Amino acid sequence: MQEHLFIKKFIEGGPGPEFGNLRRAVEVGRNACHEELERSQLVGRGGAGFLTAKKWRFVRDKDNTVLICNGDEGEPGTFKDRYIMENGAFMLLEGMLISAFMLKASDVFIYIRGEYQESIEAFRRCLDDYSAELEWYRSAIDPSLDITVVIGGGAYVCGDETSLINSIEGRRPNSRIKPPYPAEKGFKDRPTIVNNIETLSNLPLIIRDGGKNFASLGVNGSRGTKLISLSGKVKNPGVYEIEMGKLSFKDIIEGFGGGMRDGKVKFVIPGGISTQVLAADELQVKVDYDSLRTVGTSLGSGAVIVADDGIDAVDVACNVADFFMRETCGICFPCKEGNRQIHYLLEQIRQGKGEKHYLELIKDVGRTACLAARCGLGQACGNLVGSLIDKFPGDFLSRISDVVNGNGGGYG
Repeated sequence: MQEHLFIKKFIEGGPGPEFGNLRRAVEVGRNACHEELERSQLVGRGGAGFLTAKKWRFVRDKDNTVLICNGDEGEPGTFKDRYIMENGAFMLLEGMLISAFMLKASDVFIYIRGEYQESIEAFRRCLDDYSAELEWYRSAIDPSLDITVVIGGGAYVCGDETSLINSIEGRRPNSRIKPPYPAEKGFKDRPTIVNNIETLSNLPLIIRDGGKNFASLGVNGSRGTKLISLSGKVKNPGVYEIEMGKLSFKDIIEGFGGGMRDGKVKFVIPGGISTQVLAADELQVKVDYDSLRTVGTSLGSGAVIVADDGIDAVDVACNVADFFMRETCGICFPCKEGNRQIHYLLEQIRQGKGEKHYLELIKDVGRTACLAARCGLGQACGNLVGSLIDKFPGDFLSRISDVVNGNGGGYG
């Protein structure tokens, strides 16, 4: 199976003479660039799945806009942004400059996960290597352009836009109540656009080939290509690029992944631990936003984690619950207390002290957190755990004392 190279081919080809795509963007003007972005139907690659052009419309007529590139990549199992930074930082930098031009943003930040030392060094080298292009931009477009590298503090919650903004401002990364949204009142109360690294890296391609060409790839609602971080019990883990909506998870596991190292597939986490799992009999679903929505899950960050039939769903659920409990910022009661209770109930089950009604209680707490939490962490914390309970109830029931001892009825 061959990858559908688009981003990777651009990276392999190098930056081209003097950032030609940036110069082309300046030549045709902001309005024409925005029209190409509209035609591309590019959806943000960070997980929320929001149309980039629609997001940018909120600030097109505003001055003093701030652009933030989110490279924190704290979602377990995700490493495709790291691939871009360490292999194609020039592509990202050109995308950031094109975006800054389109948004009239003088202040540009890139927030990189603190553990990604190689990525931080690679991007800083890129700024040095292309200092001439940066000076050209300042002389021709905006003399006040400032690109600041911010090193993340190791908080998963910084995947939330408002928490990330607080962190850049030097404050604790607590989430903010929305509205107002960052496009209205973000960094230091200025209109702010936050986009993922993979999202901005698509801008040079869209300017070079046109939005219509980009939209010719993929399917409705999921245009272009997507980088997938494939890990778990496959023979060939790595970063792969697929055309959206053309391949199933079964294709990815057997083709790019080379099949299982041992055992059979038990379930797949399709987009990081904030998404619902797919059982082995659901792997024919295509990898695109709408297809995954129809089966009750999402593509998230593109972190595809493959679990074999030797893995106990209870252990996975406990580990995920422990992660969310530790990573909540603590400012939001439904998320802070909800995750603590989910973790406690799951640990009781793992230790053989649980009761049948705990299963519904765990899901109910997860749903409550989803409805009441301030940011995406709390809104998604029950997704994976709830789906494991629904799809593998036997793993949980086998740990519950009154069922094991023959004193309980069926699940539910």
